[in-house]
Amino acid sequence: MNFFLESKPLGTVERYVVHADDCELEILAGFGAGLNAWRVPVNGKKMDLLYGYRDAETFRKIQADTNAGVCLSPWPGRTANAKWHWKGKDYKLVNNVSWAPHALHGFLHVLPWKFESFASNEKEAVLTLSRDFYGDANAYPFTYKVTNIYTFNGKSFTVKSIVKNTYHKTLPYAQGFHPYFMLGKKVNALTLSMPASHKALLDSADIPTGELEAETRFTGNTSIAETFINDYFAFDAESSDRVSVILKDPETGNQIDVWQKTGKDLWRGIQIYTPPDRESIALEPMTSAPDVLNHHRELIEIIPNASIELLWGAEFGISVR
Repeated sequence: MNFFLESKPLGTVERYVVHADDCELEILAGFGAGLNAWRVPVNGKKMDLLYGYRDAETFRKIQADTNAGVCLSPWPGRTANAKWHWKGKDYKLVNNVSWAPHALHGFLHVLPWKFESFASNEKEAVLTLSRDFYGDANAYPFTYKVTNIYTFNGKSFTVKSIVKNTYHKTLPYAQGFHPYFMLGKKVNALTLSMPASHKALLDSADIPTGELEAETRFTGNTSIAETFINDYFAFDAESSDRVSVILKDPETGNQIDVWQKTGKDLWRGIQIYTPPDRESIALEPMTSAPDVLNHHRELIEIIPNASIELLWGAEFGISVR
């Protein structure tokens, strides 16, 4: 295959496009290292597999509400009442949403990331971006560095995050990604399949209560239809080191396999959300349920100068109908 990297800013936001013959993967280095577009040829036309920002005006209008594709660090989802505690100390975050008093998605999702390198061979291309976080005394005094390595071969991509603690004390950490996937039609016409899991139950403020409910609705190719989903599903990390959630068009056989490497101090579950327009579905790998900075379940503790690696990816294909 022929690979090359194109710099194609989205207004003032740095955007890189990785080309693989007729396939493309867009990454917004200037906004959360977000996965902004993935295009593959299907029946002579380009099919968009990721919802994202197609022009600068759209980005300005909706990025604050959608956060499409971005890396969520050092926590994913909601932190209740924009407050958290750790080892006897209380910290205050910024309430960055209008619909609740919570803090959402960490710090790095709105920041520009640094270009580190690009390389390719006959099989794949690799783009590397990084971001340092230098701490905030009142909100999160810890320092760390995330390096995201995006590997693309056209019909699939992987994302490896290397998180290094650059602080002199243990780093309390969690992470997520926020991609919206699509298959050219409303999700009502698609099916969803994932292993048996446990749904996190929420209180009236949409914060996990700590209770889990067995979830088996999507263990087969289940029609999404009119189902509204905005929940976190915890996987059994001991049963498998790789978990797949498959979005499929039963009419064409087109499907996207969103997989993640699971286990202790790795991805532990997925947040799934169906937006009101039903044009896409957010399938968000997460290392823990929302509000992890308060409940501390599955919170990752990284000792000084140590690193962890998180790996997930997606693959497009056509299955037997």
